[in-house]
Parts: sequence; structure tokens; C-alpha cells
Amino acid sequence: MSAEASKTGANENISDILENSDDDYDEIGSASVKYRPIEVDSVVSDDVLKLNDLKTQFDLDEGVKSLLISDKKEKLRGNNDEQEEVFDEEGEVYDDETFDGTEENTRIRDENAEFFDEFSRIKDRLDEKNENERRRPSSIAGNEAELDAEGRYGTVPRPRPRLRQTAQLKKFAKAARVVAILTGEAAKKAESLYEEALYYAYFPIGPDATDISSDKEELYKYLRSVFSVSEGKHEAYLEAVKEKTPPEVLLKLGLIEARNLRGKDVRGTSDPYCIIWTSSNPSHKSRSTYKETDLNPVWKENFVLEVRNPAAEMLHLELYDYDPEQSVVERLGQISEIKSMRGFGKLFKDVTGIRSSSNGTNQNHEFLGSVIVPLKSVPASGIERWYLIEGKNPDANKSKKNRGELRLHLALTSSNAKGLYTLPAMIKHEQFLRYIYDHEIRKDEDWFGMLPAEARQIIVQHACHHGLTSYESDLVRWKSLFDINLHRALDPLQFLPILERIKRTVEEEKYSVDQEEYLWHAMDKFSEYCTEITRKHRKIHYELAGPDQLRCLIKCLSVVVQLDKKRNNPPKLSDIKERMQVAVLSGTFEWMQYVIDTTRKEGSDVSTRLEHAVSLANNALADLRRALDHYNVIFCEFLNAPYFMLIYQIFDQKLAEISHPVVQEATGLFADLLLDGSGKKEGLTLGAALFELYLLLQQFHKLSTPFPEETISQMSLYGYNRWFFSAITKWLQIATIKALNLIEKAVEIDTLKQVDAYHKYSTSAVDCVQVFHQVKTSWKQLGWPNPEESLAYVLKILEDICRCADFYSVSIATKFNKMLQEHTGGKITEEILMAVNNLIFVRDSIEPLVPELGLSLTSDGRPNSALLRALASLHNEAVAMSHVKTVQALIANCAETIETRVSEMWDEFGEAMMPDVLQFTRFACDNSDNRDLLLDQYDINLNMAKERLSSDDLFQQCLTVHCELAWKAYCKIVLEKIEEKQPPALFQNISNLVKSTCLFFYGIEDPEITEELMGGALLKEVQSLLDIYAAETWQIIHRYLINRQEQQQDLAESPYGALAVKAMFSGTNLFIEVLNARKLVKMDIGGKADPYVKVRLEPSIRYPENAKERTKVVKNNLYPLFDETFIFPVAPALQKGDSLVVFTVKDYDLVGSSEFMGEAFLHFRDVVRGLGSEDLKEVNQVVMPLTRPTESNHLLETLELRSWDRLAKNFVKREKKNIDQKLK
Repeated sequence: MSAEASKTGANENISDILENSDDDYDEIGSASVKYRPIEVDSVVSDDVLKLNDLKTQFDLDEGVKSLLISDKKEKLRGNNDEQEEVFDEEGEVYDDETFDGTEENTRIRDENAEFFDEFSRIKDRLDEKNENERRRPSSIAGNEAELDAEGRYGTVPRPRPRLRQTAQLKKFAKAARVVAILTGEAAKKAESLYEEALYYAYFPIGPDATDISSDKEELYKYLRSVFSVSEGKHEAYLEAVKEKTPPEVLLKLGLIEARNLRGKDVRGTSDPYCIIWTSSNPSHKSRSTYKETDLNPVWKENFVLEVRNPAAEMLHLELYDYDPEQSVVERLGQISEIKSMRGFGKLFKDVTGIRSSSNGTNQNHEFLGSVIVPLKSVPASGIERWYLIEGKNPDANKSKKNRGELRLHLALTSSNAKGLYTLPAMIKHEQFLRYIYDHEIRKDEDWFGMLPAEARQIIVQHACHHGLTSYESDLVRWKSLFDINLHRALDPLQFLPILERIKRTVEEEKYSVDQEEYLWHAMDKFSEYCTEITRKHRKIHYELAGPDQLRCLIKCLSVVVQLDKKRNNPPKLSDIKERMQVAVLSGTFEWMQYVIDTTRKEGSDVSTRLEHAVSLANNALADLRRALDHYNVIFCEFLNAPYFMLIYQIFDQKLAEISHPVVQEATGLFADLLLDGSGKKEGLTLGAALFELYLLLQQFHKLSTPFPEETISQMSLYGYNRWFFSAITKWLQIATIKALNLIEKAVEIDTLKQVDAYHKYSTSAVDCVQVFHQVKTSWKQLGWPNPEESLAYVLKILEDICRCADFYSVSIATKFNKMLQEHTGGKITEEILMAVNNLIFVRDSIEPLVPELGLSLTSDGRPNSALLRALASLHNEAVAMSHVKTVQALIANCAETIETRVSEMWDEFGEAMMPDVLQFTRFACDNSDNRDLLLDQYDINLNMAKERLSSDDLFQQCLTVHCELAWKAYCKIVLEKIEEKQPPALFQNISNLVKSTCLFFYGIEDPEITEELMGGALLKEVQSLLDIYAAETWQIIHRYLINRQEQQQDLAESPYGALAVKAMFSGTNLFIEVLNARKLVKMDIGGKADPYVKVRLEPSIRYPENAKERTKVVKNNLYPLFDETFIFPVAPALQKGDSLVVFTVKDYDLVGSSEFMGEAFLHFRDVVRGLGSEDLKEVNQVVMPLTRPTESNHLLETLELRSWDRLAKNFVKREKKNIDQKLK
């Protein structure tokens, strides 16, 4: 039997049938819940101009614009009265706390610190609020594949958060009318449905019949509760049912298609058809049409077969290749179409007539395969699947090649079903389902769709007896659930898998025309429902545990839109995307107006209006983030609708209208209030609100990044930062003043104690650096978009920070000096060390601010920040680098200033310590037993410094200060002792003490004095003094003579003439030959002289056995020749020292003593040695200039101070006499 016959005759009354089916349940009308009562004329008149601009502003076509205007007017006019009822019943749709963007500020130490803390906390509050918004609970959709794990009617999603049953959501349709006591026509209809259900329960069909028969009493009990039937009536109905004739079972077979059949023709193809029968009636066979030359035929033909015993019968299907009767000539004409050797064999058989016959068919029709299906495997709900095609003997043909597959749809029904695919049967099944669902709702207000086993069994039997296929049952079930959902919100996830199956059925064109009309009637209502949900989705977001419910609805709607493409005459669904955009816009307009009204507070002052703008921006941002996190992807993915752009542009316009005027008014006011002593609190609050609004608008503007540049430039908030230009400038000025005040206060109350064991600085440094970071953080949060203006601001900020750092260093230095004035005891203190640490900590905190403020460079010195790259693109890289160099010079100058102040503080510390150091040093110098006390004092100070100073560099500075203090003290004490004419023993004691001090500071008693040596110049001065005053008289005299010898070496020619000699060490003797003198000075009146030479060894204390030697006198000669040799015994050990041979040239006078003419000195190192003979002929002569002592000689002055020493006194007397000798 063909299905086409059942499609005729029903179309004329389809509309009436569908409308009546709705009336049987309730009249469904979509009631609109508004956010507030609205006057239609005023709102529409206000908004018409805005809506007229939607085409260009929101990129919508003319149809969408007109839909939006008409939709707004219709909803405003039709639902004002109902709005009042909703608000009276449930209160406001949104809680005020949902939109409150303010937080109470907490105060800290003083108003200056509060100024910075208040601004720095704003960003933290915004971030926390954003994070909380993102962490709102979100329902997590389960695996949608689980929906069918137990069968079509038996599964729903596992319990999860869903819509709460509030009055607002129930207003999507009128309240359900659940009738417990039925009367009139409704009662008769219910009785008819109940009696039918009893019949189906008593005479079940299919493999489920055994399960039902074993537990019929439970099934009867469930039906009684569904239809509210008393036990007496039930017994009467049951007796009537038992008297009825059991239904005849029919098998509805859908022969859909086959694939991968074997080719039987000479051309390698087949013309397949199918012969069908049941094992209980093998003589009654049905035959399908044949499909010419097709190995993957599609039939889509339906058959009805009688079944006597479904539990035992088998369905047989055999496939054949249809071959018409042909003559030998006609068959030989196909030889050109042969493509293989198998084709030749086939042609040979055809021509020779060697063919097999089977099953009474024409012997020309070759067997392709068969399918045998046990009817007990066909569930009552039906089954559709692919069956493997096998040979005549399946067991014997397992190893043969695949014969293909056959797709069948099998369902059992009863003879009571009036034809195939009838709409009335679907309507009746829908009515039955509504009773079932109503009953479940009465039992459980929070029903999720889960049906008990009894309900599932009777629903399957009801559909089976009415001849409904599984896909027809899907259609009825979906419409029934949706109708329930209109008055009692269900989890929309239940709809989706059913819709997906319906979609596949539509694509396969299995529905008849009247069934499609049934479908489209429901889909139209569903689209209206989705539109209303979309308009109110913000409210639903709070009613849900997340947006998954809306996601499921929109996904369902996208499936409906795809279905709509299959329609011949699409009515409402063709413009669903435009209608959804209208719903988004109108819902956003209404929500925004509601937020404006609910967040507006009484009063028109600037502070109140600014707070209102902040709250509005907060809520707009929260809505946009929800859009990005949830809704935008939903609308874009399933409807390709620009949800985010639509709502963004509405918010943009409203925020600009409200924010711009109040920003302009508040900018000048907040600075005046902050600088005014009586209005600081109000000014701080106003400035913080301005700053917060700026940050909110900044975040809002950043969300427009994905939009085209042209669209962004046309937005109302484009260039919003220019509104705040004056405010930011004033804020920076005030910030500098507040920072200086805070630093002054912080230094004043600072006790200069280490803040904790891990941080080696005190509280004022922390406060100072904290101010720097708060200014930096506040600026970074501003994110000023214009690079040139931003650079100017950054330079000003860094200049102010350097100014604050310099002010801090001055303040700390002043406090340091006051502290030093009270300092006694010669001990370094924690306060002194913390003061120095503080300055270095502040210095080190400035340079890292530069890259953080956007002026970072790469390792090779190129721009490495967005700000510098933007400047380079606007101008060139050289311009950007010039600004970097300016900043580097500024920072370097600030660091140098602080380092200079640290150096000055160390100097002042040294001056303050000097009296105590002198006292300790003097005690040690006067008594060597006090040496350890002195070094212990240094050790205590330096250990304290090592522990408390923050860096090795600072410790080195402290060590240098102590070292220099020590040498200054020694120098001062030595000079004092010199003044007192103390004996060498005392100076020797001081020298030993100096060596011990060197060992303490340098780790060595006699360090090499270089420019790099710590305190080297002072140490050299001390050692020079001690070398002299700690020496014996003969040592000083010898050093004096050594100096004379060194001066002689520097002379190339002398006015006193020269002396030529030879000298040689040989064995234990020193051989000296005095050769001659030349160019001697005139000593006598006649212009001549009578010279002779005295020879002695110095120091004489080393050579006590050696008497002085003297040459002969040469009369009247300025160029005398002496040629005299002298031998001095000198032990080998003494030949390598610093001894001298002193040659004194004198003028002999008969009367009085001889006059001094000059002296020459020969150092032992210049004497030849080791020639192996005592002959001086081989020795080169040495010509030495003659010298006289000078007046300015500190060694001679030292000897002169030793008036108590005879040796010194005589030597000084002689030397002074020689100094007084004049040239004649």
C-alpha cells in the first residue's frame, strides 16, 4: 500500500484541526513582562528618532528597522496593565544590588596616604568585581548524547540547575488549567482516551507485550491516576475492554534503500527489485518496483503485511536483478557494453539459456541476496536500520563476498489504525501525551521530564496502535513538551535531540504534507517564544544558574531555521534572524532604561550624577562581558547574529549621553575641593569617582577592538579620554603636592628602625617608594591612548618622582644630622645605618619605573615598548630615542644627587665620630695595653654595619669611613706627640699600633700604598711621620744623607764642581781611589783654593772600626789631582745595605778651621764588586757633582727638635754651618 493515498483529503481541514488541538488544552498567548510600566506615546516618540537611525548605526536592513519600531509599539501598548500586576506580585525584575557599582572606602593613616590608596584601590575593586561577575554559577550542560540512552520516551537530562518557576517566567503564557474533575465534553473525551488506553494496555503489541502483561495492575493504577478515574468506573471500563476483539497485528514496512549491491548485468550493474513476505503467509508476496542500472537504489516504498504471531514469525526479503525477455540477436548486441570477463560469461549464459530459477520468478531474473528479520526484534516503537544482505544459505555463504546492505523501517501496528501517516492519529496521541504530562506536573512541581516505566509503556502502545512511526512520535512529543513549556518552564535541553531527529526526518522527506503543516504550526509558535525569551534573556540569566538554557533554546531555533529552508511557502520563520535582532535591541533598550532609572539617586549635584554614571558604566560592562562569555557566541554560532555589536552600540550612546556632561563639570570642581582644606574628603571622593569612571570607559572602549576602525571612529565614546585631560593634569599636580606632604610626614614619624628581619630599611622609605608605585600604577591604569600626550605625562611623572626622591633625601639627611648631634660613645647605631639604606632603597626604586612607564629598550638599545614604537611610527626612531636619553639623564642626575647626599652623610658621620675615635686612639697610643679596646670598637661598629647595611657597596663605604677616621686620628695624635717632643719609643709604640690597625682593616701589617687602597693617602702620611719620629738619631741622619745622595743623582752639573773616584768591593775590603776634582769654587783671595778630600762610611754606627781617611792638600788648584787609594774593611753582610761613602771636599787654611767646599755621595749599590783582583785600573771612574745642604729639609728639622740628643745636636750644627757657607 502506498503512502501517497493517506496524504489526500486531509489538507482541507488541517488548519482547523491544528487550532482545535490547541483549544483542547489551553489558549496559548505570549504575555510580555516589562521591566517597568512605560507610557507608549512618550517612549515611542522619544525612541522613534533613535530607531530610525538603526539602519546605519546597527547595520540592519529596512525590514529589521520597521520590525523593531512596530514590535516596540505593540509591546508597549499591549502589556502596560500586565506589567503592573507582575511588579505588584513579584517586585522588581532586577534586584538593586545587582547593579550597585559602589563600595565604601576605608581610611588609612592620613589624608595624603589616603589620596594615593583611594586611587590605587579603584582598579583592584574593578578587577575584583569583574572576576566575581565571571565566576557567577553557570549550569554545565551534560552530554546531549545521553538523552537517548534509555529510549526515546524514557530519558531526560540528569538533574541540573534550570529555570525557577517565577511569576515572570510563567507569564510567557497563561497559567495551566489542570482539571482534576472532568465534566461535559471534556469528560467524554477523557473517558474515550481512558478506554482506548485500557484497550492498548490489555492488548499490547510487540515484544514489550510480555513485560506489560506481567504487570498490568500497575499500568492500570497509573492510568487511573492520570485520568482521575475511580475504581468502580475503572472496573466497568476494563470489563468492556475484555469483551472487545483483540486487534489484528500488522507490520508496517518501509523499504527505503540499498547500497553496494552486486552487479549481475553484462555491464556490471543490476536492475534491483525486492520480493517481500512473512513466514506465516508465504503465499502472499509483495513486490517493489525495480530500479534500472542502480547498485545503490532508493525506493522509499511502504508496505503493510499481516502478522499472526510477532514473537515467532520472520520477515523475508529477496532481491533480484530484473532482466526483460530478449532475443539472441538483442543480447548479442550488448557485446560492446561488456567491461569484464565476467560480463562475457553472463552473456554466454543468456544466449545459451543456461539460467537458474528460484521462487517461481522468471529465470532471467538473477538472485542478488536476501534479508531475514525476526519480528520479535522489532520494538513497539519501531526500528530503522541497515541489514546485511546474505545469500540463499546464510551459514554456507559467510566466506563469500559482501552482497551489500538494505535499509528498512519496521513498525508493528494494529488493524485499528486508519491508514498510514494520518494527522488525526497524531492529534489524538498529542492529547493523550498532554494528560500524561499534566499528571506528572501535578505530582512534582519541579518535574524535569522524567517519565515512569508505566507511562513509557503505555505511550509506546498508544503510538503503536495508532500506527505512528518513531519519527511521527518525535513530532508529537516535541509539540507536546513545547506546549507544556509555555506555561511551565522545562529544561530546553530536552527539545534539542528530538529536534535533531525531526530535522533528519524532514531532510529525508518522510513527513507527509499534513504532517509538515502540523510541524510548521508548532515551529511558528516556538519562534515567537524564543523571540520573547531573547528579549528578556538578561532576567533569565539571573533566574538560571547560567546561560545554557538560552543556548539550548537558540540552538533549537537554529535547527528550526534550517528546517525552514525545506518549506515551500515559509511564513514567519523566514525573518526569524531579523526578529531576533529586534528582540535583542528592544530588550537592551528596556534593560538600559531600567538600569538608568534604578541606579539614579535623588539629587542633581555633581557627585550624585557622577556616581550614577559610574554605576551605569559598571552595569554596561558587566552585561558586555556576559555577552562575550556567553551570548555572543550563542547568537553568532547558531543564528549568525552580531549580538555583541548590537548591544555595544546602544550602551555606547547612552553612556556618552550621561557621562560627558558630568565629567566636564566634575573636572574643575574636584581639584578645588582637594586643595581647599574644608573640602578634602569631598574632593577625594569626587576625584576617585572620576578616575573610576575613566577606567570603566577605558575598559568599555577596549571591548570595541574587534570592530572595524571606521565603526569605532563613529562611536559616541570615541576620544573619551580627551574629556579627562584637564582632570588628569590637575590630578598629577595634586599628587605631587600630596606626595611631598606624605614624605615629610613619613620622615617625621620614622624611628629609623628596620621594618622587619628581611628588609633593611625603615618605614619612611617604604612610604616614599609606595607613593612612586601608586603614581605609576595609577598612570598605567589610565592607559592614555595618545602617544605624544602620554609621553609628556610620563616625563612629568618621572620628573615629579625625582623631585620627591630628592626631597626625601634632603629630609632624611636633615634628620640624620640632628641625630648625629646627639650621638656619643663612638658606636654606630641602627638609625644611622637605616638612614643610609633608605636613600639607596629610594634611589634603586626609581630606575625600574622607567620601563614600567613604557620607556623600555631592547638589549641592543632600540625601542621595546608600545609607547616608544608608537612615537617612532609617528616620527622616527631618533625622536623616540631622544626622549629616552632625556629620561636617562634625568634618572642619572637624580641617582647622582642621592649618592652625593649619601657621601655627605658618611662625611658628617665621620666628623661626629672623630672625637670619640680620637679618645680611644689616644688611650691606645699612651698605653699599648689599650690596643684591643680600640680594635674592638672598630669591630663592633663594622659588624653592626655588615649586618644592617643593605649592600656590600654601602658596607665598603662604611669601612672606608672608619679606616680614614683611624688614620686621621693617628695623624693628629702623632703631630701632638711631635709638638710634645716625645721620645722615639713612644712613636715606635704608635707605629706598632698602626701595624695592628692595618692588619685589622687590610689583613696585612704593611700594605702596599696605592691610589686604590682604602685611606691610602692618610695612611701614607701617618707612616711617613712615624718613619721619622720613631727612628733613632743615626737612622734619621742616614736618611738625611740618603736624601742628599738622591738629590745629587738628579743633578747633571753642579756650581760647586765635581769629584772623580773609583770604588770596588773585593773580599772583605772596600777599595776607594780618589782621582781628582774639577771646577771647584774659588775659596782664597787670590782666586784659588787648597783642596783636600775626607772619606768616611755612613752610617758610622755600622762601621765603628773604620776611621775617616783624608787625602793630601793640593795647593792653589781648582782642578786638583789626588790619585790616592784607601782601603776600608767591610764585612760581606754589610756590602749589600744602603750604606754610603761620603766624600767631603774642604779648603785648607793655616789659620782657623778648613772651609767646606762641597760633598759627594757614593751608594754601595753603585760600587763595583766581584772582579777577582784588588787593582782598580779596570774599574771605571765615577764623576759625582758636589752638593751643599739646603735650608728646607724636614729631616734636619726633626733632628733639630732633638735638643736632648748630642749626636743630633752636633750634626745639625755642622749642617747649618755648611748651609751658611757662601760662594766666594
